Amino acid sequence: MSGFSRRTFLAGSAATAFGLSLLGACTRDGATGGDRRLRILNWPDYIDDESVARFEQQAGAPVDYVEEYNGNEEAFDELFRPRLGEGRSTGYDVIVPTYWAVDRMLAEGWLEPLPLERIPNHANVDPAFLGMPWDRGARFHMPWQVGITGIAYDPAQTKKEIRSMADLLDPSLRGRIGMVSEMRETVGLLMLARGADPSRATVPAAEAALERLEQLVTDGHVAGFTANEFVDALKTGQFAAALAWSGDIIQLQAERPDIRFVIPAEGGIRWFDSMIIPKGASRPDLAGDWMNFAYAPENAARITASVQYISPVLGVREELERAGGESAALADNPILFPDDETRRRLYFWSGMTAAEEDRIQERFTEITGG
Repeated sequence: MSGFSRRTFLAGSAATAFGLSLLGACTRDGATGGDRRLRILNWPDYIDDESVARFEQQAGAPVDYVEEYNGNEEAFDELFRPRLGEGRSTGYDVIVPTYWAVDRMLAEGWLEPLPLERIPNHANVDPAFLGMPWDRGARFHMPWQVGITGIAYDPAQTKKEIRSMADLLDPSLRGRIGMVSEMRETVGLLMLARGADPSRATVPAAEAALERLEQLVTDGHVAGFTANEFVDALKTGQFAAALAWSGDIIQLQAERPDIRFVIPAEGGIRWFDSMIIPKGASRPDLAGDWMNFAYAPENAARITASVQYISPVLGVREELERAGGESAALADNPILFPDDETRRRLYFWSGMTAAEEDRIQERFTEITGG
């Protein structure tokens, strides 16, 4: 396990360095003329070791693949608003924000439509992602990877099975649980614990969940709020159990098969990151070619075998089975390939206006000290 994953969020001086690197990249304002270079901005450690080179060979074009997308809020503050909000290019042709950030960017008019004529593999988008109310038919985005936020736990530490949010919040685990620093996931799961639906989030329901969260923090029940640092905290025993991201735990289980991951009985939170083409991109044609490459099942399967998050590409499971060995074992993983019953227990956060979400985020940050 590396120190970063798709979900790592850097703070403090590291965040400042991230902001500077983004702004430095933006000084290019894109390439023109005969420049055949594709520029991609993605989260760290969110691709295999071969795909970029394979695409370069296939497309006959060099790629600047930058792994410095470290957080959505930060990207809005230091890249999207200062550049796209002022009608300037970001310097990138493909960026991979989380779905709610894509929704906001589309509402601002900051996205180019996908060049679908260059993306015949758009037909391989899982139909579950074609019905987003903010982009029906996925004309402005193509999902990159999908994750589940549920509960990971060490049975040797908990001394019992953890099957629900109620189990996680049991007083016997006081001071030994972790929660994630993503508001929509922690608050969404606490809403589910109270019988509220985060896919139809309301301010009163979210505020009630925040009150519960504040009580848990005050009582010392929560040991900390983390990005993917929950991996190390589970390994060392600092956390007996924690809200956790599916892909990170699948990777951890290769080393620690005793660590378990469950979708709470009340339900889990589903999220995804999507490839988009920002306004002013210099090479939307190459961006489309990249998306088409990433959605070829054999290429998507290679990425899935590396990052071990859920692929939104039809045909990946069959490609993993065909590959055999460890890849074929992944094809049988119920977290990577949830059945219909499991899918029905997964919720996307939705329902609030951007202003309402910002207010909930501000209160969440106050409570968590983020």
